[in-house]
Order: sequence, then structure tokens, then C-alpha cells
Amino acid sequence: MRVLRNGRHERVAVGLADGLTQQKAYVVAGFSPNSARAAACNLLKHFSSIIKRRDEILAEREKMHSISTIQAMKALQITKKEVMKELLDNAMIAKAAIPVMKDGVPTGMYNANISASNQALIALGKELGMFTDRTDVNVSTHSNMSDRELRTFVVEKYKKLGLDLDAKLIEGEVIE
Repeated sequence: MRVLRNGRHERVAVGLADGLTQQKAYVVAGFSPNSARAAACNLLKHFSSIIKRRDEILAEREKMHSISTIQAMKALQITKKEVMKELLDNAMIAKAAIPVMKDGVPTGMYNANISASNQALIALGKELGMFTDRTDVNVSTHSNMSDRELRTFVVEKYKKLGLDLDAKLIEGEVIE
């Protein structure tokens, strides 16, 4: 896909790729701020090419970033193996107990930078896939609702957003 013909549509796509909300991208592109939230939603609903263009822009940026990172690593002759070795060395150095000196005389006490050692080990562990991010999902808000109550809740939320839903949803029929 190439640049969108409609300049404002292109600016919305670029704004979205830059991380703006739909509403902000819509206004920055030159559209009226009046009812911008709903209007932006409608625009994206009717012109799927804007979302496709946003995705294309993001893919191009990712490709450029990965190429430049690889080129930099090659220019500096840095390998993954070397980086991991340095991290491990740093962890061990930070963990090593260093004698505390007072006026050039050992005090009998030792210091180690356990925090720095842990950070280096965490970086190694992440690279090796040892850690995963965890998220807690709280479903208790609606877990006590019956199916009918939950469907009614969803329909009310859709109405508040100005969206139409077929009444069949309340009755539990499948809508395609």
C-alpha cells in the first residue's frame, strides 16, 4: 500500500502509528474537534484503509529499526554471545565481596553490590526466556451475573457508546 490519496486520512494513519488516540489523531489530521471521538470511530469503521496504512507504517518502522540495530551490531562487531558473557562477568564482579578499607587498612567488613548482580542476572534470564510477565485478571465484577444480566449489561454499554445492537442479543440468539 502506498500513501493514502486523502491527505487527512494519511495524517490520521500516521498519528495512530505515532501512538495517538483515535480522537487525537483525528483532530491533529485537521478534522473538527467537535464530536471527534465518535467521528474518528466512524471514519475508521468506514475507511479500513487507514488502519491498514497505520499497520504498514508500523511494519516499515520496525523493519528500519531492526536493520539499523543489526548494522550497528555488525559495525561494532558485537555478538549475542559476547553480550551475554559480559552480563555474566558483570554479575559475578558485582557479587564479589570487596574489603572495606579505612585509611588504607581493611576493616574486616566486605561490600558486594547484590542489586547490580541481580540486574545483570535478570537481563540474562530474560534473554534465555526464563521469566514471563504475569498479569492478574479480575473477573469478579461480572462473574455473579446470569447470562441474561450480562447480555443486558453489554447492550447498555453499547447504547452508551452510541452503538446499535440487535435486540436478539438480549434473548441469547447468536448474531452474525
